[in-house]
Amino acid sequence: MISPLLRVGILLLLLVGNLSGEEPLVATKPVRQIDFRDPVPYGLQPVAYGTGTLTDPVSLLNEQLIQQKRELKFDTEWGYLREVLKQLQLPESSQLMVYSRTALNPRIINPDNPRVVYFNDDVYLGWVPGARSMELASIDPLRGTIFYELDLKASAKPRFVRSDRCLACHAGDSSLRVPGLLVRSFLTDDHGRPISGYSQISHDKPLEKRWGGWYVTGTHGDMLHLGNVFGRETIEEFRTNPALRANLTRVDQFFDTTKYLSPDSDLVAHLVLDHQVHAHNLITRVGMEYQLGLESDALQRLVRYLLFLDEAPLTAPVKGTSGYQDWFACQGKRDSQGRSLKDFDLKTRLFQYRLSYLIYTDGFQKMPAGARLRILKDIYEFLNANDSTLKADWDVEPQNFPIAERQVILQIVAETLDELPEFWKTTAVSSK
Repeated sequence: MISPLLRVGILLLLLVGNLSGEEPLVATKPVRQIDFRDPVPYGLQPVAYGTGTLTDPVSLLNEQLIQQKRELKFDTEWGYLREVLKQLQLPESSQLMVYSRTALNPRIINPDNPRVVYFNDDVYLGWVPGARSMELASIDPLRGTIFYELDLKASAKPRFVRSDRCLACHAGDSSLRVPGLLVRSFLTDDHGRPISGYSQISHDKPLEKRWGGWYVTGTHGDMLHLGNVFGRETIEEFRTNPALRANLTRVDQFFDTTKYLSPDSDLVAHLVLDHQVHAHNLITRVGMEYQLGLESDALQRLVRYLLFLDEAPLTAPVKGTSGYQDWFACQGKRDSQGRSLKDFDLKTRLFQYRLSYLIYTDGFQKMPAGARLRILKDIYEFLNANDSTLKADWDVEPQNFPIAERQVILQIVAETLDELPEFWKTTAVSSK
């Protein structure tokens, strides 16, 4: 991080006067220090999680349905699934299959009938054949993850209904004690019942700990993961032969994939989901702490995470099966040289330029302005740091995050980020 002395200087300058006209980097009201593991009282004002106007994508779509400006068409084969994906711009290629019974509808989720998840940068949708409803999680800039259900029966007026029953699991330690998202990794028995695993997955976890309870399609060389493995006998075999079900490009040998829009559970989409979910939870935690006058080290953790400083490396090239990789890259904002934060690497790490694309989302852009500015300031300081500062304040070896890459990131952000802070605009940035 930036040095304590520099931090103090910045804070003093902002408290004395704000010459740029931007909101101060810190709240002027008293701040109470808390531990990162402490719960956040998100039901209190001004967060008021259960009340107030929402601006998340599902809420906005719902309002348009109520006003009859848009409609959901029912399909005899897929019900509302394909229509909702279209309306919320969720790509079918993002489909991921999970057979672990760690979600709603556990009685019908198993390796023969996995639940599928579709997602983009702001919205997540869960659906399983035979369920009465689909579940959605949608990111609101001030209130974090909002949960909804949509009845799957044909209706003249289909509506998304807000549901707080998800908070029983989605507001605990694994989601950072705020309403958030979960990616878990559990080896299961033949019925999808968890046996052992991990309750919180992020891009920091090595691949050999990921994707238990999930189907995975794609190639990954000699790297290992826990996907595609279920049943006690298979698990015992897997322990002596960890490559047992690795590098599978199809999973129809395990169940009937024709029940789903796609036969894929794309490896690259898995990698993106693992990054994105924890980032969303950190952004929510930082935003709620700021609104409530609380402060832990969540902001510092978020900055490191957005910069991928603790990302588990890839030791072999990876490739998916569904076309998700191409779809995702096409969504990226590009600078004058055609570079984007959504450009993949997929050889030694997830992305070519290590700053998260989530800085473009409403969840980040519309979070409390003071918190957003502090985060961008810390990122900017890292990207401009000299070698000694990288090592002393960030515990990063300069060769592991070279200046050439940092200069490209500075340029991409300078040309593509809306409401760019003045300090980023006025500093000359190399385009090399």
